[in-house]
Amino acid sequence: MAVTIKDVAKKANVSIATVSYSINGSPRISDATREHVLKIASELNYVANNNAKQLKQKKSNAIGLFFNSWFGPIYSELVKGIEQVCHQNGYDLVACSVYGNEGSTAHKYIRDRMVDGAIILTNSFDDEFLKSIAKKDFPVVVLDREVSGPNIYNILIDNFGGAFSATKALINSGCEEIYYFGGPEDSYDAQKRLDGYISALGYYKINVDHSLLIECDFTERSAYTKMQELIELGKQPKAVFASNDEMAIGIIRAAKEKDIAIPEDMKLVGFDDIQMAELMIPRLSTISHQKMGMGEIAAKTLVDAMNSKDDMEDLRILPTKLILRETL
Repeated sequence: MAVTIKDVAKKANVSIATVSYSINGSPRISDATREHVLKIASELNYVANNNAKQLKQKKSNAIGLFFNSWFGPIYSELVKGIEQVCHQNGYDLVACSVYGNEGSTAHKYIRDRMVDGAIILTNSFDDEFLKSIAKKDFPVVVLDREVSGPNIYNILIDNFGGAFSATKALINSGCEEIYYFGGPEDSYDAQKRLDGYISALGYYKINVDHSLLIECDFTERSAYTKMQELIELGKQPKAVFASNDEMAIGIIRAAKEKDIAIPEDMKLVGFDDIQMAELMIPRLSTISHQKMGMGEIAAKTLVDAMNSKDDMEDLRILPTKLILRETL
């Protein structure tokens, strides 16, 4: 029969609370008492019931990362940063896809508080849901949009500023008719990048031509297909701002197939500075931002919130930088 905490308390002639304090390193007891209790526990081969302890404390020592899918080169760097901070602070990282909507594992983990806090990278959880679950003992960090509410912390990149810089660089290179390849309509990043593009045109007193706004979905395939269609219609762009690098790569592929030289015949700027951007031929000019760093900051923010740190910022916007290579 398994030895219980009561058995250790009886043998050591102390209370159950004292045994608990000894095992958990509490400062409420003396070193001598702790050593005495731990010696008895060792002699009896007592093993603490961590599951019961977690249920009582309602702590899992785990952080939940909730996302739409793993696809995309941004995720690996972001997750690497999150994992690193979790490991340094003694937390496990539980990654959950929201596939399956309310019946998904992700919803179960949040509803049942199976993690101690959440990092959100999916718009499948709407703002009101996030506001309803965020508590002092269950903080939430959001990476894919801005959500205002108690115990919610937003870590975002300067999408607007980065897009403004990309468009400005194309204009300063002598282009005024600049095509914009955008992301999904429900994407916060895509909307902010479109806003930056439009604002840069306005700054230079260039009217927005809606026929130059190309709807895509942030994938290489979608941009490749749309670029092919433009070329076939005799509407070859002279300048393109692709709102992520994956789409820029699709555009380069379509242009090469039609012998369109970049940057001689068409100038191009992407966004994200993924690893492939520097490996492309020609090397892609793009907007860079902290991917691994964003993951580190998100995880550190969550850990600080879980530890009730004072005076925390509820919104941080991380800087972007124009990287000039060979497509501009």
